[in-house]
Amino acid sequence: MKYLSIYAWKLFLLLFLVLSSLTARADWEIHKKNNPLGPGQAIDVLSSGKLIVRLVYGEGQIKPFLHVFGADGELVTNPGLDKSGKGAGLFNHHRGIFIGWNRVSSDLGKYDMWHKGGSGNARYDIVKFENVTGKTSAKIVAHIKWRATKKDDQGNDVMIRELRTFNVSRPKNEYTQIDASFEMLAERDVSLGGDLQHAGVHFRAHTEVANRKGETSYLWEPKSAKGKGRVIDDKHEWVRLLFPIGKRWYTAQEMNSPNNGVKELSWRDYGRFGYFLPKDLKKGDPFNLNFRFVVQEVEPPLNGNKQSEAQIKDSQKKCEERYKSFIKYK
Repeated sequence: MKYLSIYAWKLFLLLFLVLSSLTARADWEIHKKNNPLGPGQAIDVLSSGKLIVRLVYGEGQIKPFLHVFGADGELVTNPGLDKSGKGAGLFNHHRGIFIGWNRVSSDLGKYDMWHKGGSGNARYDIVKFENVTGKTSAKIVAHIKWRATKKDDQGNDVMIRELRTFNVSRPKNEYTQIDASFEMLAERDVSLGGDLQHAGVHFRAHTEVANRKGETSYLWEPKSAKGKGRVIDDKHEWVRLLFPIGKRWYTAQEMNSPNNGVKELSWRDYGRFGYFLPKDLKKGDPFNLNFRFVVQEVEPPLNGNKQSEAQIKDSQKKCEERYKSFIKYK
């Protein structure tokens, strides 16, 4: 009887550990659904039942993009379209976290893959997902073909093959962290061009911010680099936007890997910013980009709509610490 009791206790303990492990791993979830905010499809990432980010793509969308949500499910990024599919807000082709170039050229023609996309245009075709959930994060992994409207003599319309990954986490449950990687391979000679306002990897805050642009502010590193809306430097590290939505305040930071080759930063007071880099690719050339985004709710500015000196220094310090962690991670 004694041995049976010990055996039962061990069995109970083993079962408890297994169930605990399963519960922990189930903390992060990924669900595919119709986009509830407009046309297309959606991939939702949830943590402990709360919506954290949403990838939007498919019919009716000009390009895939990633939405970010706040603590109470409020939308932090710009949807660009209303539920009926009509353009909404200022510069509605800027949506969430996104990549694109407005001058994409190959032997299959010249295309604008920043403002345009979908039916009748060059498009980003997601052919399959390999999404992963874990104990502390979730990954959206999309296989994408950049398709032209024309085909070559072999019937191929693909200009670039891409593996796009968004690794989403909530460090200490303090902020949303998104490691974004874009692994591209040229299927033919391709030129990715344009200008810093219409190409690269960018973030766009909710359209409400465009109506409150006098309340936004930026920090970036290196601090020595100056520029009104355009910052040129060989060693871009990070950029941070402070912006309001309703009565809440947020910061969004984009961190640039030194291996990206970025030389120009674009920012606008209505809530759109990002890094620009043109690239000419030969058939078979890889083009890999890595960025980290951090979105966090913060305390309201103490000087009206502007942060106090102490708040600015604290935000600067946090951005620097996160960048060091990002570089170490990479």
